[in-house]
Amino acid sequence: MRRLALLFLLTCGCAAAATTAQTGVPDVTPEDYARALPSAPKIGLVLGGGGARGAAHIGVLKVLEREHIPVHAIAGTSMGSIVGGLYAAGYTPDEIEALIASIDWKDFFSDDPARADLPMRRKDEDYRDLLEFKLGLRDGKLIAPRGVLQGQKFLNLLRRMLMPYWQLKSFDDLPIPFRAIGTDIGHGEQVVFKDGDLSLAIRASMSVPGAFAPIRVDGRLMVDGGIVNNVPVDIVKAMGVDRVIVVDVGEPLAEEDTLGSPLSITMQMITLLMKQRTDQALASMSPEDVLIRPDLGAMSSAAFDRAISTVALGEQAAEAVVAELRPLALPADAYAAVRSTQRRAEFEVPPIDFVEVSAKRTRAPLFVHTAMRGLVGKPLDDADVERRVADAYGTGHYERILYKLARRGESTGLLITPVDKGWGPNFVGFGLQLSDDFNGRSDYQLAAEATFTGLSEHGAEARVRADLGRVAALSGEWYQPWGDRGQYYWNPEIRFDARNQTFGGDTGQLDARLRRALVGARIGANIGRSWRIEGGYEYSHNRAQIQTGQLPVPGVTGITSDASSFVLALDHDSLDDLGFPTRGRRGAAELTITRPGLGSDANGEVLRADWYRAFSFDRHRLLVGAEAQTAWGNPEAFSALATLGGFTRLSGFGERDLSGEHSALARAIYYRRFGDMSRLFALPAYIGASVEAGNVWDSRDAVSVDSLIYAGSAFVGIDSPLGPIFLGYGQAEGGEDSVYLSFGSLFGERR
Repeated sequence: MRRLALLFLLTCGCAAAATTAQTGVPDVTPEDYARALPSAPKIGLVLGGGGARGAAHIGVLKVLEREHIPVHAIAGTSMGSIVGGLYAAGYTPDEIEALIASIDWKDFFSDDPARADLPMRRKDEDYRDLLEFKLGLRDGKLIAPRGVLQGQKFLNLLRRMLMPYWQLKSFDDLPIPFRAIGTDIGHGEQVVFKDGDLSLAIRASMSVPGAFAPIRVDGRLMVDGGIVNNVPVDIVKAMGVDRVIVVDVGEPLAEEDTLGSPLSITMQMITLLMKQRTDQALASMSPEDVLIRPDLGAMSSAAFDRAISTVALGEQAAEAVVAELRPLALPADAYAAVRSTQRRAEFEVPPIDFVEVSAKRTRAPLFVHTAMRGLVGKPLDDADVERRVADAYGTGHYERILYKLARRGESTGLLITPVDKGWGPNFVGFGLQLSDDFNGRSDYQLAAEATFTGLSEHGAEARVRADLGRVAALSGEWYQPWGDRGQYYWNPEIRFDARNQTFGGDTGQLDARLRRALVGARIGANIGRSWRIEGGYEYSHNRAQIQTGQLPVPGVTGITSDASSFVLALDHDSLDDLGFPTRGRRGAAELTITRPGLGSDANGEVLRADWYRAFSFDRHRLLVGAEAQTAWGNPEAFSALATLGGFTRLSGFGERDLSGEHSALARAIYYRRFGDMSRLFALPAYIGASVEAGNVWDSRDAVSVDSLIYAGSAFVGIDSPLGPIFLGYGQAEGGEDSVYLSFGSLFGERR
């Protein structure tokens, strides 16, 4: 009798509509409908890969829901695996669209936390004038990273969204059975993920070669599934469906006139191979299957900043074939009953009974242990866990940090697996700086630096650096953290350097070659993420060899001195960027005390200090600040040398044209970004100007406001992969002027 009544309701529809209006969900099961409608086909949905173009899948899902077309199985590749996986997990198209729209893509495509949240040790690297890109060094060979991004934030997002399924055994147990397609790059094989870690499977499917680094899953090194099967029609058919709806968002071949570089030719070859395999897959479709191809034009698969705009294009494409889709539709109540069983699982937040940090794939597990302290006994807070993971990741030791819920008997806890950088544990970085005033005065600086990491579980590391150019130098240091959070450190170093310096005086201008050999060690403490205090001892042997000009003492062509000093320093850095900061502060104070009792030829003190703050409003940015140096007694002459001159440091003068024992500089630098700020991948460009006031003095008695030199500049700048680049013109009081081409930040090295 129940089946007869059900058939009657499906036929007339009115009584069923009344029931739904009263209860919200029909009082029947999908099995009832399957028995009542034996001819209703099982429908499989194929969502192809296409990067940012894949957001169009959301629009297709909206039309399928509006037309009451059920989905019984999903197979997805790359971006299709993300949208498909979330839909299979019970998220609605509107919820998936809201997620895509809420993502800050510029932040998302950066693995590191914001610079202000990095530890001081990592922030110091910005002052070392090295390129961000570092090569690995292992067994005497240089190794490049396997991808620009490690996908740390991406995996965290997936983990958070799919947390209700942490105990999932099979993807068939999702509200909608699901498959994700990946490629085993080591063996050139297709991998169909049908069980295991759902978040990891989707991340593996989205490992676009060259962008996202490959990820190891169950011993296999996985990259994007689009390489082997971008529209997995065969996979969804193997899931037992009767009809297939395929959404193809693959990127079209580039126009011939755009193929002007080896890279563009290589990308065209990859696209061509994927297209051939896609055509083969689409040819296997039956006449009753439906193909949907959104008209996405030439939109790049990397244009994630425009991804949300493709949702409407997906809707339009589905609307265009709605006549083909409607024969697959169910009556409203039947569809509502099916969808009622495809809701997202409720997630009961468990208490954390244990935290287990695996040391199998890292040499420095302590940072992760420290970050996770205090979680046991509290309910799981995924936002808090992600913040702690980001803190540990920000130390720079790891390629990724995986975390997931796990069971140990009757206990529930967190299993955390930090993974050291696969192209490490040792790294080589390179630096380039240029400056030219187009008046015959130019400088360059080349640098190569090797860093050896993971030398202890606390994260000890060693560095060796060589410089050539304006400053010729060879240096080495050891950094040894200690303490329960690694907040304390010991930092011995040795350095040899040489540079040229011009001096003015009563006997006229002279040029000297300054050489220094220094050995020292500092002990410090990091206070939070933005403050540091340290003290130490330094010994240096210094020599100045006169090249042109004459010292006041006839016949003397060089000066040699020894300096033995105690150093106390306080540093603060919360700038969001060093090239063109928009917010934050930077400040430092350092006192050097030199005494004969320590084996020094000098007896005096030198104090250096600076403070800067950045502001922004929309496109407008302003950096204001000041720096100064003063000395007491008779400090070692060259250690107490202060210099000014150069771009925004009394513009108009040449680099380090002005020198003395006391100095002061105040400056305000305005820069406005121009161009399309919404573009995800672009070189930020700026136009700006500076006003400056300062001078150097040989004695404190000569210091006065009246003796300040006023200067200014106008410039254009870009934030390039090589670092900030400026082209500007500067003029100083007294008629000094200069044109500058400068590579390097507005700040100098901190020490």
